[in-house]
Amino acid sequence: MKRRTILDASFEESRKLVDESYVEEALKVSSNKQDRNRFWGEVVTILVGTIFVLLLSKSPCTNAVFDPKFNWSQSTLNFWIICNLTITFGFILYALISKIKIRKTKFLRDYDFNQKAIIGLGMSCIFLSIIMLPITASFLHSTIFEPLYVILDVVISYKVIIKLYGEEMAVLYGDAYQNHRVKKVSKVADWISKNIIILGAILFVVKDLFSGLRNTSGVLGSAFGSLLFMAFWWIMLWFYFEKTLKGYYLKKYSEQYRQLYGYSRDEWYGDKVDDWNRMKTIEKHLKLKEEERKVKQKINRDVKGKSEDEE
Repeated sequence: MKRRTILDASFEESRKLVDESYVEEALKVSSNKQDRNRFWGEVVTILVGTIFVLLLSKSPCTNAVFDPKFNWSQSTLNFWIICNLTITFGFILYALISKIKIRKTKFLRDYDFNQKAIIGLGMSCIFLSIIMLPITASFLHSTIFEPLYVILDVVISYKVIIKLYGEEMAVLYGDAYQNHRVKKVSKVADWISKNIIILGAILFVVKDLFSGLRNTSGVLGSAFGSLLFMAFWWIMLWFYFEKTLKGYYLKKYSEQYRQLYGYSRDEWYGDKVDDWNRMKTIEKHLKLKEEERKVKQKINRDVKGKSEDEE
């Protein structure tokens, strides 16, 4: 029997995640104007990393404050800068093509933005973490921290993704979901992360830690920069993983969800109607739904009150 993944959920199973409130939220933010602003938001997520990489590569602290023997060669820095610029250009082109493709599926615009934002910020954080490695090694007076931080970043990223994946699998498939292979690998990741932290802490104390910088923020930034930059991505992934997964199911079962919640094709896709009129129609539709919910809630309260009086 084929092992199910997070992407294999049926329509009925996906409804455990995709509720009416998410569908309404996706439609509320699906106008052309909002989408144009989102595109620039996607571009910013990738450009943040590019700008900081260029600034850090020219930072005087890599040449003056710390021991030069721990710094990367200029050719190494240039290699990472070229990689970063190439990926940045490719990502912007990819985001632009996606915007063109999604014009006829406007209900997916929130999903498209969340997906691109996670990818863009992830790329920025990875390159920022890489460019911080020589600064950290210089500050801690040992190149051993470079591979240690790389391993630690990879292990923590894996643990975050696996934890989020497991939580969503449990919601979709219930308590029956068990993946023994993932559990074994997670135990190995736990062991690696704990021992690397212990080893790093020992080396941290043994080395002449605080030479070179005089303030706490400088110490934290230089000593833990690689982890701090990756932490931004871990936090965003934690908040947007489920929302992005909801968007995937909304895309996969678009017609089923459209019919389930009673939206017209013009409201849902909006490829043959004026965008202003489409958003006005959606606004009216959502207002009617809200009024219907209030009426149902009032009826339920009245019924509950009568039942309590009879008792």
